[in-house]
Parts: sequence; C-alpha cells; structure tokens
Amino acid sequence: MSVFLFGCPADETDSPIVYDNDYGEGLYILSDQGITYYDYNSPDSNKIIIDDIFTIVNGESLSDVRSIEINGKDLYIVTKNSLYRADIETMQKEMQVDGFTDAKNCKYAKFERVYVSDAADSDIKVVDLATQSIVANVETGDSTQPGFIAVNWRTAFVLNSGGGTKDNYDSTLVSIDIRDGVVALNEFSGNIIVDKNPVCALVSGNLIVLCKGIYDENVPSENTESSINIIGTVSLSVQLQNNLNNVYNADNLVMNKSANKFFITSNDGVHQINSSSYNASLIISNKLPTVLGVNREEYWDPTDSTTFNVDYLYMDDNNTPNYIYKYSLFLDSFTDSFPINVTPLDMKFY
Repeated sequence: MSVFLFGCPADETDSPIVYDNDYGEGLYILSDQGITYYDYNSPDSNKIIIDDIFTIVNGESLSDVRSIEINGKDLYIVTKNSLYRADIETMQKEMQVDGFTDAKNCKYAKFERVYVSDAADSDIKVVDLATQSIVANVETGDSTQPGFIAVNWRTAFVLNSGGGTKDNYDSTLVSIDIRDGVVALNEFSGNIIVDKNPVCALVSGNLIVLCKGIYDENVPSENTESSINIIGTVSLSVQLQNNLNNVYNADNLVMNKSANKFFITSNDGVHQINSSSYNASLIISNKLPTVLGVNREEYWDPTDSTTFNVDYLYMDDNNTPNYIYKYSLFLDSFTDSFPINVTPLDMKFY
C-alpha cells in the first residue's frame, strides 16, 4: 500500500502597510481642501510644501473641516460631524469618531480623553481614546454655542461664542473639572462672566481670555473694543479685565515660547500684548490675517556668523490670498513668504 502526503500551502496574508515618516516637524495648515504641510526647516531654494497630505496618505478626503489640534505626536482634526486622529509623522489615520452635530474645537483632557465642543447641541462631548467612542456629555447651557476650549492640569474651560451684534453676543465661559487627583472627572464646576464674545484663550498660570467685543461692519457705531480677561484657574473669578484701546474684532490669541508676549489679530492688523501690562500695540498694519501662529526657529546672523533662536509670526493676508507670510520679531520685518493653493482656516506648529 502506498501512502501519499500532500502539503497545503500556508494561508496568504496581506503584508502590513508601512507608512513613511514624511512629515513631523513643521507647520500644518487646515483648509477646506484638507491639510497642507510646510517644512520650515527646508531651504529657501527648495521649500517643501505638500497639499492635502491626509488624502495622499489615507486615500480619503476631509469635508466641512473646523479646526486642528496637536498633542504629542497626535494630530486631531475636527470636522462638523467627526473627530479624526492621525500620526503626526506619517499622517496615518488612527481614529475616526462620528456623532457630532456641529463640532468646533477639541483639546486633550488627560486620562486618554478628548473634549470636543458641539455648538449645535450646546455641550462638550467626551471622546474615550481607548474605545474610540463618545462616552459622556457635559452641557454648557441652553443655546450657548460652545467653541474654543482651553485645558490645564485639572480644569477645562469652554468659551461660549455668541454673534457679532449687540443683540446676540455671549459673555460666558464654562469650567469643567477633569480630574480629582488620579480620578477622571467630567463635572461642570462653574459659569464665569467675562466681556463680550470670548473667542479664544490660553493657560499661562492664569487663564488668558480674549474677547473680541461687538463688531458689526454694517453698524460700526455699535462696535465695542476687544479686551483681555484674566481668570484665576482655582478661584474661577475674573482678576482683571483690560480693554484694548482702539482694537476691534480681535482673534487668534497666541503666545511665544517664553510666555512673556502674546499676539492677536484685529480688523487693522497684528498686535503685540505684553504679559505684564496686557496693553496692545500694533506691530503689523499692512496685513489683515485670519490665522496667526508663532514659532521659535534658528536664525543665522550674517554680521558675525552666529546662530541663535528667534521668534517668527506666520500669517495669511485677506488682501493677498494664497500666501503665508513670515515675520521676524527679532528684525521687526517680514523675512519670507511662500505660496499656498488654499485658504487657511487654522494652523498649528509641531
């Protein structure tokens, strides 16, 4: 008797996709056409500018985008109905959570959670990164239209954005306790009254809130000055409210790495705000930006051939679309610009 043995071929499996580390350090610009990457370390003779990098890597496009946020090596992308997370170095999509009605902004809120403001539902939706799902909601008040979020080590602060006229503005921000020691919380803890129309904020010891005031181009007589509001992050009380003289429609509050200077945009240019007086001075009047960023980079001084770090402002200009302009705060002048094929909505540095 003969016995014949036949071997079965091993199951064929697809090889894992290997994503190239093509991105990482650079400027990320959000637009209706997706995300544009600019490598600010690339030489002037060969600038690296790549449009729509999310689609290039993942084969899918983003629609109705709102804002971006970077935490560690994670890039979060907020669209009207979804929150995405991508690896900042490869742009590989790692997460998509749906279930939002009109999402605006997001922040990482410790304990593997992301807070997302949903203006239509007047709440903060809590996304659990482990389960990649919405696990909780925190209401911000009836018809409050929550927008910008700022977070420190124990509290999230949510700015309720109103309209531009004297009849529909808002003046509130909501605080949410996110932790009690090592225990994660999502508990409403306060409602704070600030000036008219808070639009953005950052934490630098205290909470620094920029309120744009009332700004209606059709009824200029009713416009009010923008202001800086300083909030104690423990007391949750207003410690200072400083009107910005002749500054209207302020937005895009950013801070330099030394945390001693703030910068904002307005209807007449870019202003610098000193961290001690909180008074504003106009430093750029020939550009009208809708987005603004600040980044510290190496500068080579041709006078003595030394290299040191200086701060640069990056901005667009309403009067000259499809360009990003680079302004040296050390030289007090524009030093570079580069074309983009999009209209920027947001920008972040990594």
